[in-house]
Amino acid sequence: MGTNLIRGILSLALYAFPFSVNAQKLPTVQKISVFAPADMKVDGKANEWHNQFEAYNNANDIYYTIANDNDNLYFVIRAKYNEVLDKIIRGGITITINHSVNKKDLNAVSVTYPVLRDNDMTLVTSMIARKSYPKANSDTSVTVQVDDLNQLLESKAKQINIAGIKSIADSSISVYNTQGLKAAELFDRKMQYTCELAIPLKFLSLSAGRPFSYQVKLNEPAAFKLIPGGKFPPPMVGQGGIKIATTDFWGEYVLAK
Repeated sequence: MGTNLIRGILSLALYAFPFSVNAQKLPTVQKISVFAPADMKVDGKANEWHNQFEAYNNANDIYYTIANDNDNLYFVIRAKYNEVLDKIIRGGITITINHSVNKKDLNAVSVTYPVLRDNDMTLVTSMIARKSYPKANSDTSVTVQVDDLNQLLESKAKQINIAGIKSIADSSISVYNTQGLKAAELFDRKMQYTCELAIPLKFLSLSAGRPFSYQVKLNEPAAFKLIPGGKFPPPMVGQGGIKIATTDFWGEYVLAK
């Protein structure tokens, strides 16, 4: 086999499987501290990160970055596999922040997003199931499908569940809250899902220069009700089977200066 042909095959493979190659280069858990970009905006896009992430957790099939600035702690999470998307929409992502490396911190702060239940959850997962494989030769069709899905998400995912923040009595607050917690999610044109969370540092009581532990958890799908006259789509099946159990991982982080 000629050298040029071999190079051509390798180039094609790299083009066809960019996520696999990128994932192999990333650690399972983020190893470094990252100061957030000056133009950081919680909008469900990863443009300010140039769509690059600090880790790929292969047990949960998500890319993620944890970062901070002087005011907030950020989590940026991306998922691209259908069964993972389905699980996130049904159960949400819970981020737990401890005050130290102790994983059994009784005063830990946790934030869960998205929070979808009953018909809202069913409507979104049904649309994902129908729109997951848009026609590659129809750019207009793809744009409309993704826009419709994002508009539906925006109209339904309006709550953030919280625990451990003493100054906020409610366990669930609006995404339009005035306390400074921010959450946003979007699908891009490749049907990749990005979720961004911002948690004000004033709620976390973290010590500068000292590591703390955090947990990222993909929750077990919540109970559901059928759409009147409709059928609830079953969980999507991936190479590892139906992913319905709660899965999680832990990491440690030190606030970047």
